[in-house]
Amino acid sequence: MKPLHGAALAIIAWYLMIPPIGADNKIDPHAPLSQWRKGLSFQSQKECDDSLKDAIQNPMTKDEYQAAAKATRKAKMKPLTMLEMTKRTAESLCVAGDDPRLKAKAKGALPK
Repeated sequence: MKPLHGAALAIIAWYLMIPPIGADNKIDPHAPLSQWRKGLSFQSQKECDDSLKDAIQNPMTKDEYQAAAKATRKAKMKPLTMLEMTKRTAESLCVAGDDPRLKAKAKGALPK
C-alpha cells in the first residue's frame, strides 16, 4: 500500500450570516462579520446561495411577519419593521465556516 500524500479534504460548513440590529432597531450591514448572527448552516456554498436567493425572491408574507413580530415581542424585544426584515434578508451573506472574519475582534467592516 502506498501512504497517502497531501492533506485530507476538510469539510467546511457554510453559514447564512444575518446582519446585527443596531440600537436604532435598524440593521447594521457594516458591522464586523464577527458580530453577525449565524443563521442556517449548509454543506456547500451552492446550497447556502440557493437558500438565500429563495429567501430574497420569496419574502415573508404579512401573516408570517405578524407571527415573527409576536414571537419577538414575547421575548421582550422590539420587532423590526417588515421593511427592515426584508433589508436584513437582502443584506445576509453566505460565508465559509473557516472565514477569518468570523473570529475577528471587530477589526474590519464587511467589504461591499
